[in-house]
Amino acid sequence: MKKGTYAALADLCGPYLLRPMPERLVPDPEAMPSAACAVYVAVDERGAVCYVGSVCRPRDVQGLGSHVAEYLADLPKTEKWAGVYVLPLRPDTPEPEVRRIGGDIAGWLLPYDRERWPQAG
Repeated sequence: MKKGTYAALADLCGPYLLRPMPERLVPDPEAMPSAACAVYVAVDERGAVCYVGSVCRPRDVQGLGSHVAEYLADLPKTEKWAGVYVLPLRPDTPEPEVRRIGGDIAGWLLPYDRERWPQAG
């Protein structure tokens, strides 16, 4: 993902963005940053966006890693994932806002592997 694209996605997070993390991470729960709430973008080997997801587990500082682990356990859904970009959100971000931000980002990126996108705001 280009830095400008990540910056535009970070802007969509508004005041809820905890910190920018424009680096591509390996799709591994251990590689995920501590984040109770986040939106994440999975890309394939070509860099094409295959999935946009979100997590809101306010009492779990490792919520993102736990959520990604659950997805990776369902290998057919994630076998194309070659990298993950994370937009960590403040842990006090209301769940409807997390879902709205995820929907807005999915609407921008149009992932090809999404049966149901979060609702855009």
